[in-house]
Amino acid sequence: MSAFHGSDLEKIEEKYGIPRDEIISFAANVSPLGISQGLIDAMKDQIRCIERYPERDYSRLRKAVGTYCKADPEHIIVGNGSSELIGDVIKYRAGKTALIVAPAYSEYERYVKLAGGTPVYHDLKEEEDFRFDLKALYERTDDDALRDGLLIICNPLNPTSTAVRAEDMRDILKLCEKKNITCVVDETYVDFADEEYDMSYLTKEYRSLFVIRSMSKFFSAPGLRLGYAITSDDRLKSAVEEIKDPWSVSSFSEAAARYMLTDKEYIKEVGEYIECERERVCRKLDELKAKGLKYYEPKANFVLVKLPDKGVKADGLFELAIRQGMMIRDCSTFRGLDESYIRFCFMRKEDDDRLIGLITETVD
Repeated sequence: MSAFHGSDLEKIEEKYGIPRDEIISFAANVSPLGISQGLIDAMKDQIRCIERYPERDYSRLRKAVGTYCKADPEHIIVGNGSSELIGDVIKYRAGKTALIVAPAYSEYERYVKLAGGTPVYHDLKEEEDFRFDLKALYERTDDDALRDGLLIICNPLNPTSTAVRAEDMRDILKLCEKKNITCVVDETYVDFADEEYDMSYLTKEYRSLFVIRSMSKFFSAPGLRLGYAITSDDRLKSAVEEIKDPWSVSSFSEAAARYMLTDKEYIKEVGEYIECERERVCRKLDELKAKGLKYYEPKANFVLVKLPDKGVKADGLFELAIRQGMMIRDCSTFRGLDESYIRFCFMRKEDDDRLIGLITETVD
């Protein structure tokens, strides 16, 4: 089995005997720039914050989040990673039907089932390059089985890196209001994308919209375990806050996040780097199209690639890459994908070139 999660470095170390610190993880979708030196220096003076409980209502953190994403702090919930918030909003609709746009993060289905609900799928089509067909999605959402249920969308979508523009979602959000459907939009990767894909501002207009974001990927801090959600539905916000554990965000994570969200120089640096590297890598992949390789235009910090019909498959390429200290994602376990698909995120230029070189060798 080569379909390891991006965080499975300890399993890779055990199976392949490669120290985890020597593995370049193209599978984790985390910014390659790491945390800033400014954060490191700032947190040296904050270490004693762990001697006290965090604020019960996280007012300072919610204010920092609100400034960062131009949202009302009263509409913000913070949690122990975006996963906690995804699970909690699904519990709010316990026992209901959830329509999941796929291919998708497997945890959505798991949380729906744990809450006694029924997961159903709206499958994006490969022949349409996994682009969002909003008319088809509207028709699926109009199903009476979804009334009082959930619509779950990752935007940009993992693993395809395709995305839907915020403005194009208005008709679907209006339908969700009409049918009392909670539209959960997981924006874990939206910081890497153009502003037009960010739906957070629409929460002011549509109470049906519940936007979830994370500090893990863009800010290169998955170990911080901090996420936040935005909703203008006071009833939904109160219900989720009652479901979630108190003090689920540590004092240290709170202090670190408040610094990171105001580090404008770092935010600009990461955004510009990924934009340039995404373009550069795609131009290199263009050179392999004649050999049968296909990729789907990425909006986030990773790209989904379909390998040629003849030649090495995803598990074989995974094996070749990991033995050179590079971990990619075999996407054969995602719904709607097969052994032809791999995903990798954009890392340092020299590492990206090494991976592209290996892919080139396998398709020659």
